[in-house]
Amino acid sequence: MEIEDVVRVRVRAGLAGEARRVVHVAFWQEGAVFRALCEVVIREQDGEILGTVAGMPCMTCARVLSLRARIGGEAAELAAGLSRE
Repeated sequence: MEIEDVVRVRVRAGLAGEARRVVHVAFWQEGAVFRALCEVVIREQDGEILGTVAGMPCMTCARVLSLRARIGGEAAELAAGLSRE
């Protein structure tokens, strides 16, 4: 999976209440769906792709993204023989 496959997507207006229209970090999958880091699945016809940073972020997606970045950073440091001390 490439970075180009990652999109910011939310449910289209009118399909969910405003409180549920948070912006997810998601990957495009076969079957015309977006699968978010928080495991939410949004069908292509129900989703709105955002080209800019806008809207309230899904806090679960943000947490998963943060944890993945942290783990990836630690793995890179360990592989390079660096220490955090």
